[in-house]
Amino acid sequence: MSQIIPDDKDWTVVLKEPCHECAQDVRSATPEDIVGQLPQKVDRLLSVLDRSTARERLDPARWSEQEYVVHVARMLQVMVHRLNLMLTEDDPVFPNWDQDQDAIKGNYNLLAPYQAATELRESATDFAARLQGISPHDYHRKGLRSNGAAFTIVSLAQYAWHDVVHHLWDVKG
Repeated sequence: MSQIIPDDKDWTVVLKEPCHECAQDVRSATPEDIVGQLPQKVDRLLSVLDRSTARERLDPARWSEQEYVVHVARMLQVMVHRLNLMLTEDDPVFPNWDQDQDAIKGNYNLLAPYQAATELRESATDFAARLQGISPHDYHRKGLRSNGAAFTIVSLAQYAWHDVVHHLWDVKG
């Protein structure tokens, strides 16, 4: 398998302006909006697993479509953990998560497509349930990424939402 070029962009820029790549503007998305739209986006992501080339890296420097699907699933798991920290601790610092190392360790392309699909469905369900369970009174709670990037509950949800829609754009779902 080809070596992926690590992504070192500061994607928090999408919390200040529309994404320069996919053109999505997530800044006005509320947790309620995200919960309402997530099932449709997940279905579109899952549809790429039916492609005959879903596990092939058509561009050697980019993930396969299945790798993007599993990445979104794992990212949503990480975000649930971070939301839990924000709700139980004051200003927690999130453990570092290296998405590229996780993809290598997790052998995303070696999963059967049904396993990738199950992982995304379960992660999306957990993320939506976590967001739904948060009182708007707690939306101001904060957390810090290991590089110092600061988030509130809302901006973390928006950041995760951008990841979902951006990778849907990546796979042309």
